[in-house]
Amino acid sequence: MIGITAIDIRDLHKSYGSHDVLKGVNLQVEDGEVFGLLGPNGAGKTTLFQTLMGLLSHQKGEIKINGSQIGGKELKKEIGYLPSDISFYSGMTARENLEFFAGLADRDIDSEELLSQVELLDSADRKVGEFSTGMKKRLGIAQSLIKDPDIMIYDEPTTGLDPEGTRNFRRHVKRINREQNKTVIISSHITKEISSMCTRFGVLYRGEIVESGTKEELNEATEGSLEVRILADDTSKLEDVLEAEGYSYTEDRDRISVKMDKDLRDELFETLVNEGVGIREFELDEETLESAYLRLTGDK
Repeated sequence: MIGITAIDIRDLHKSYGSHDVLKGVNLQVEDGEVFGLLGPNGAGKTTLFQTLMGLLSHQKGEIKINGSQIGGKELKKEIGYLPSDISFYSGMTARENLEFFAGLADRDIDSEELLSQVELLDSADRKVGEFSTGMKKRLGIAQSLIKDPDIMIYDEPTTGLDPEGTRNFRRHVKRINREQNKTVIISSHITKEISSMCTRFGVLYRGEIVESGTKEELNEATEGSLEVRILADDTSKLEDVLEAEGYSYTEDRDRISVKMDKDLRDELFETLVNEGVGIREFELDEETLESAYLRLTGDK
């Protein structure tokens, strides 16, 4: 692996009585990346997060944060957590909620700065009971930043959000990752919810990480085909070059979708440029990740 490993989980086991929830989880997340944890409901995502946070004990395995094996209160200092079922005191204002949770964490905060970061400063003195779901999620992001942790964990954060709220959440996560250099882990059971935010993904299925990697690596590991969507200045010229090079393609309105069994995007792009094809868009079809995920979880 390249770079520093922010989270290194080895052979992690967690059981409730005779029920095994985590069955030897191995997962590595690099410093500064946005990592997506995919898995169906009941796969163990929340249990993994709560164990990683030190909120639950585990029977076997090792957790290292930034190269050090720590636990309990020390773990909580390193990680900011936004649970899927986040709740606030509805009769208190946004500012009062943040200051209350900061007191529990024994932290002095600039509540206005935190609220400004998530575009809630104008609502600082409104009662949270009046907030929309999207506003509560943004307040949750602010709360997760109270300890200024190196690592942020967001558990099914887009649940209950409308499309605009989802877009806003993505924008804030990308900004926190980029501007504050936070390592971010986001879980979801819907690939499209987090696909554009994350650079790598892990698929948790029946208590195990069955595969991890980029979209392309997951697709290759499941022996799926890649599909690249291309928008060119001259569609006819693009089609002529594809046919001459032996590529299979389909046309969808003004875009051309090229299917390939292995990742030949760099070679294809170079060929098109050399042949004088003006390219306006050249991107991997997002369905690639969803198809790989469904193959890995057995729902084909």
